[in-house]
Amino acid sequence: MRRLLAVTTTALTLAAGAILGPITTTAQAAPGPILKACTHLKAGTASDRLANGRFTLQVSPDFVEIEETAWMSGSRGRDYTTTGTWFRDDPTGRYQSNTDATLLAFHCNGDLALRHSNGALLWHSNTANKGATTLALTSGGNLVMTTSAGKVVWQSGSGSTLLPANSILRSNSRLVNAWGDQQGEPVRTLSMQTNGNLVYRVGSTVRWQTRTGVAGSHAAVTTRAQLIVVAPDGRVLWSSGKTGSSYSVLNAGPFWIEQFYPSLATVWWSGVA
Repeated sequence: MRRLLAVTTTALTLAAGAILGPITTTAQAAPGPILKACTHLKAGTASDRLANGRFTLQVSPDFVEIEETAWMSGSRGRDYTTTGTWFRDDPTGRYQSNTDATLLAFHCNGDLALRHSNGALLWHSNTANKGATTLALTSGGNLVMTTSAGKVVWQSGSGSTLLPANSILRSNSRLVNAWGDQQGEPVRTLSMQTNGNLVYRVGSTVRWQTRTGVAGSHAAVTTRAQLIVVAPDGRVLWSSGKTGSSYSVLNAGPFWIEQFYPSLATVWWSGVA
């Protein structure tokens, strides 16, 4: 079994006193968010991904994943961290490679298939002959397959799992981490409910909650890496405490707040394993 946890990376230099510079990326053809039937993505090429805002679906030599980018800012400038939110690979582990030109093929019959360059099937959506014509990566991080009439045939069930400092989780919205679902791990969600309660679930089981109850409240991560629940009138109903810097991000997978500068540290943890 592999890839049980998403790997979080950051562009920040983590040593104390480091000077942050501007972000640079390798130039390549700008990818869009949509893949049509009878086409494919290919690992190791300029056509290896779909992208939409903070989210990228990328095909690597032996797996496909959705990656989320979260931007942070502060006295050292603007920078980012990334983490995987969903993936598929060969669960048998027979096809593991750092160089294979693996394909994510959206076949004309509507089946989405991850294939080794020798044709071996690593994973597929099992959607053949169901009328699927379009695969889209949404701005919320969900991969959705639809018919020409817009009917949803299949979806990844993934979404945003990161909430950086100085960001809000609005009423009736949630963070979701579906990274380990292929291997039987339950999906983890952090929901800001309309009744004002912030609730963390592992699968369908409530594992943590603030027990706040003012309808319309929102959650936020402050520039001090503080998770809070705020009532519509501005009252702070619950707080995790001021624990870190603005270079921090809440991750709904392990459900903790991780700081990346001036030191790399978990500055708050819910206690939910």
